[in-house]
Amino acid sequence: MTRLFAAALVGLGAASGAAAQAAPAAGRFQVTPMIGVMRYDRTTALSSMESGLSTKVYPTAGLLAAYALRPNIQVGAYLEATRPETSPDYYPYALIQTTGSIQLFEITQRVVVLSYGLAATVTLPVVPRLGPYLRGGVGLHTVFPDVQRAQSTETISGTELMLGGGLNYAVSDAVGIRLELTDFMWNNWDRDELNPVDPAFQNTIFPEDNPTGITWPKPGLVHNMRFALGFTFTPTGAAR
Repeated sequence: MTRLFAAALVGLGAASGAAAQAAPAAGRFQVTPMIGVMRYDRTTALSSMESGLSTKVYPTAGLLAAYALRPNIQVGAYLEATRPETSPDYYPYALIQTTGSIQLFEITQRVVVLSYGLAATVTLPVVPRLGPYLRGGVGLHTVFPDVQRAQSTETISGTELMLGGGLNYAVSDAVGIRLELTDFMWNNWDRDELNPVDPAFQNTIFPEDNPTGITWPKPGLVHNMRFALGFTFTPTGAAR
């Protein structure tokens, strides 16, 4: 996939040349705040176990700061933030035992997820002011658990690949609007690190009562899809 994307970047860069009316002029900076929704992979424990594509989504906000090497090629840094809630479907229940009574509880926690890294964007103008684009990058994801639930301030981090694309419309020489669909791919994600229940209090007495999601596979690469609306600003008012 990485080689195919690299080939696409080279091909698009050669094809579009100086005709990029939907991208800033070379040597200009551009800032793009974005708002959207994130659907996490069904195996991350940040989604649900519904069949097919899970409908559980969370609001997300992001920021992209890029520099135009050419009118149609940009490089820069991105930051994405979401506040999802873990699902109890993937962990043993918490077991509380008192005199003559045993109770099982579902435990969830609200976490903060940050994705950040470096990315490159290639735009291919189709008509004046409108052009599709591809974006790819590499970075990290960091998850901040709920301190009160997890009883810890430790974070969970790992590498990620980012690949997406969308449409950009130039409203003026300095302002644009874009729609984007992006896949944030986490490498070697282990959902068990988000289980806030101490092993001593997990239900091992009645394992048949625990959720079936405990046995779900843990893929080496999970796909978290984000759909967003962005507003681009070129502070120097670059011509398009």
